[in-house]
Amino acid sequence: MGNILVIEDDVAVSDVICDSLRSYGLDVQCVRTEEQAYARITSFPALDGLVLDVNLGRGATGFDIARFARQVLPDIAVIYVSGNATPTAFKAFGVPESEFVEKPFTPDELVEAVTSLLVEDDNRGTAVPFV
Repeated sequence: MGNILVIEDDVAVSDVICDSLRSYGLDVQCVRTEEQAYARITSFPALDGLVLDVNLGRGATGFDIARFARQVLPDIAVIYVSGNATPTAFKAFGVPESEFVEKPFTPDELVEAVTSLLVEDDNRGTAVPFV
């Protein structure tokens, strides 16, 4: 199963994301602040993917955290979610080979984005396979 870290500052959205991914059988850790995200990324090297909000309130953005994660875990899959960022901003600031899911999204849309990106990474030999 894939190990996914969700970084979302909105409690209700975080709960939907985490519950959706868990119902698919993924191992999910949920954090709400940039400090928690940085700590989890550096202390848990078995992460396969990130699902993160682009706008986390104060401080770092999801783009910043994803760039940091790719320095620590170069092959980690990254899925950005946002209701405010545009696909143009994603293309300009997102890490390579990542995905963008615009809010509002359905749980199925998010699960599809996460699983397809993990499968793509697995085909390159960098992520844990799952079905």
